[in-house]
Amino acid sequence: MGYENTKRILVVSPFPISYPPRDGYSLYVIYRSYFLKVFANVNSDIVISENSEYSAKDLINSGIFDNVFTYYTKSKWKSLVKSLFSHMTHLMIRYDMSNVELKKIIDVISENKYQAVIFDHSCSYPLYNKLVNHIKVDGEKQSKIIYWSHNIDYIDSKVIGSESGNHLKKLVYYITSKKLEKIEPEYIRKFSKIISVSFHEVNILREINPAAKIWWIPPILPEPKKDEFVDEKFISEISGKVKDYKYKILFVGLLNKPSNILPCIWFANYVLPIIKNNLDGKVCFLIVGKDPSKEIFNLAENNKDILVFPNVSSVLPFYKLADLVVIPLFNPSGIKLKLIEALKYRKKVVARPETLLGAGLENIVPSATDPQDFAQKCIQAIQGKIDYEPIWDKFEQIYDNRKIVDKLIEIIEL
Repeated sequence: MGYENTKRILVVSPFPISYPPRDGYSLYVIYRSYFLKVFANVNSDIVISENSEYSAKDLINSGIFDNVFTYYTKSKWKSLVKSLFSHMTHLMIRYDMSNVELKKIIDVISENKYQAVIFDHSCSYPLYNKLVNHIKVDGEKQSKIIYWSHNIDYIDSKVIGSESGNHLKKLVYYITSKKLEKIEPEYIRKFSKIISVSFHEVNILREINPAAKIWWIPPILPEPKKDEFVDEKFISEISGKVKDYKYKILFVGLLNKPSNILPCIWFANYVLPIIKNNLDGKVCFLIVGKDPSKEIFNLAENNKDILVFPNVSSVLPFYKLADLVVIPLFNPSGIKLKLIEALKYRKKVVARPETLLGAGLENIVPSATDPQDFAQKCIQAIQGKIDYEPIWDKFEQIYDNRKIVDKLIEIIEL
């Protein structure tokens, strides 16, 4: 499909994002606009918050967005206190903009006319209320404003709260989920067009807003840079640590999140011993990611066959080394970018069913919930008894970036 005339959309994204992207949300937002620009000649403006850790400077210099309209995030603790006296969640308050910031942004965006406007995440709720009447669109406004759902957030908050071992966090997420049970459906019902990153959550969204047109649009991620430069000393160091193991099993993720910590503990304690017994003990478990928790380091301290690699500059060497990638997540919310990343590297993957929910791969990628069954699938994958070629082929059909962009353009132009 060809696109001749340049179009422009506005993205309203409440959370700060990093460039280059270092987290899942940043990947979603950045590469959506990047591939719209590359494949469909659609330019993007973005309204986004920033803070000391996630400055918008590099994002502005990246050239991915034509205009980057920024405002500053509020204090975490002040937002939490304010939320006790508000119907809004602490995150909505923290990532809202002041009236002064609002006026500066309105003065600019009100001069533009957009082919579509995307509001990301339920936390954009206060931004929608402040901005929507000042945005000009090319056509009927209701049909040009799109809600982009990354999770069903009231469900996700419940799950995160239940996983946390911190009593204060449990309480905060419980209160958040109860508030979102009211706010999120009300917000979703304001839209006639809704996009979800999760195939599974499309049906939940239809129950909330049966009058809207709702689509599943998979995340648009770049192909792996298999030739990217990686320091030879770093590669040599990794290779030296794993040289005595015949089989390497890999987990990649943000390692201070309970949603990643619990799966690592489950795999290490209940699955890995079964695999080692069946493969003569020549197996190591590599845990790679940012800011490992004490629980993650404890796994390595108590088992010489578990190796933790914190805050690495590149995951490429680990994907090259790995014989298998495991993704035993318990949280079914949203869609798991680590699953898509591993399959883009054409790695063998075994997952729990919760990991696959919403990815369109539920009946394709090997999965199990029972430790014995999970271990058997890992062993079969390592020994080449599962043919991954049709799995990779099916994945590549679903996650074809050009096809995804074509579908998104159809939605924008409706």
